[in-house]
Amino acid sequence: MGPAAETDLAVRSMEAADLSAEELFRLLTGAVVPRPIAWTSTISDTGVNNLSPFSFFTVVSSSPPMLLLSMEYKEGGFLKDSAENIAKTGEFVVNLPSSGMAWAVEVSSRPFPAEIDEFAQAGVTPLPSHRVRPPRVKEALISMECVLHDIFQPGSDRLIVGKIVVFHVAQKVLMPDDKINIPALDPLGRVANQFAYTGPIFTTPE
Repeated sequence: MGPAAETDLAVRSMEAADLSAEELFRLLTGAVVPRPIAWTSTISDTGVNNLSPFSFFTVVSSSPPMLLLSMEYKEGGFLKDSAENIAKTGEFVVNLPSSGMAWAVEVSSRPFPAEIDEFAQAGVTPLPSHRVRPPRVKEALISMECVLHDIFQPGSDRLIVGKIVVFHVAQKVLMPDDKINIPALDPLGRVANQFAYTGPIFTTPE
């Protein structure tokens, strides 16, 4: 392979402080890819189920097992229903959707009023959790029941850290060594503002 053309090496450098919030969001969601989706179920203090996907999501710690959700605010600076429910109840469930669930995930992301149950809107089944009040998604192959550990506000988004208290893993994706069979899980991802499949998995040569 010959040397890269000069145009291939051209770089546009941008000071973050000079960019608008919209420009920053576009750069971050296009550069930090692929992102897993935390299909998060919560319950309001009046007992209404809520289900919403978040792709600013990662592992915080393996011992104890902890997850982090980053949630934007609604227009006007109001908390999203998921964030408000977690703050009030201290509980949530992170469900991992497979690629075949993209339509249901998209439906659950719509801005329904707080009194609407997104499980019903998305056509998925709520199953009772073991240790927390919010239900898990029956159709998800992995669900993780969480209790609130802490809430942070380092920037524009609200960071929620939860400790996992129960894992639910479908036998079809659990291998004998307790590792997850990723092709069988077929996790749905996010690339910029679109959904993505998990492509072929590979390792580098020895």
